[in-house]
Amino acid sequence: MREKTGMSYRDLCSALSVPWSSFSRWRGRIRKDTVLVKRPGPKKVEPFDPAVLRGEIHSLDHGSKRSAGASKLYGCYREGVSRRDLSRMVREVRHDLWVGQRKSLRQIEWLRPGVVWAMDATEYDQRAADGEKIHLHNTQDLGSRYKFLPMAGGYPVGEEIAGYLADKFFRFGPPLLLKRDNGGNMNHLAVNEVLSEFFILPLNSPAYYAPYNGAIEESQAELKKCLREKLGLASSCSREQIEPYAEAAVHDLNHRLRGCLGGKTSCQVFFHSDSKPSFSKRERRNIYDRLMEKVENILAEMSHQCGQAAKESAWRIAVEFWLQSKGVIKVHINPKVSPHLTPILAP
Repeated sequence: MREKTGMSYRDLCSALSVPWSSFSRWRGRIRKDTVLVKRPGPKKVEPFDPAVLRGEIHSLDHGSKRSAGASKLYGCYREGVSRRDLSRMVREVRHDLWVGQRKSLRQIEWLRPGVVWAMDATEYDQRAADGEKIHLHNTQDLGSRYKFLPMAGGYPVGEEIAGYLADKFFRFGPPLLLKRDNGGNMNHLAVNEVLSEFFILPLNSPAYYAPYNGAIEESQAELKKCLREKLGLASSCSREQIEPYAEAAVHDLNHRLRGCLGGKTSCQVFFHSDSKPSFSKRERRNIYDRLMEKVENILAEMSHQCGQAAKESAWRIAVEFWLQSKGVIKVHINPKVSPHLTPILAP
């Protein structure tokens, strides 16, 4: 790189946000033919059986984000494994259990692109060079798995998300429905005004029920994994530098062959699918009216329940029935699960 740019090593380090001291230390290790990057912390000397440890991790009381007993377990293995490695193992087990739980419920197969988009925000695993959190705002077409270029860097406020969505609607055409969680910035007045302008129907997740928006949750994990591969040694870049890496990761994911898409890429399905519909404002209004009629019928049968939560649940049920009737989704039910379980689209 120095030969191509003519820049000094110190200037290159400054441009790439790599500390000069770290670079000098790496160069010294290369000259001595030793390990380039050493793991931080004291070396662990006490051997342990990974299979036994993983079994003990499985026996912990796992919640959605925390696992009770992890600190006590670390105390038993601290001479053989670092806290960082144990935390990673706990997260992996917790994620595997969450995936298994989701697979034991009903599964939604998205069949037609362009009808439903989903958006979600997450924090990247590592912080920026200045110690600030890195936020990723991801938006995806559910029928094709096509990811739009994300917002990456600082925490996006409602007006920024509204502008971002308006740009995507103008460029790619608006979907009929937009799935989102209950974050204040995603339910901001400016965002709702943009949805109203394009006659897009919002579909909010139930409070504290992440699996409802599971497709975009999996998309976030996929994006972060690809982003880690892109960053490599530049993992300590600034917030301003993270966006090109995130865009490159999305580009690669959109051009990855997927078995769930019949061996096609998300880009091919989103831009060249014959099943991608378009809805006029009149059609959108008619669909909304039919959905509201369904909501009223559902609420009439739920006379023992009232309030905003019941209305939101009825809306989700009505939307699910409409999507099924139009061939937008297909519901797969695990035969081992009781048929009385609440639908995943309407908990």
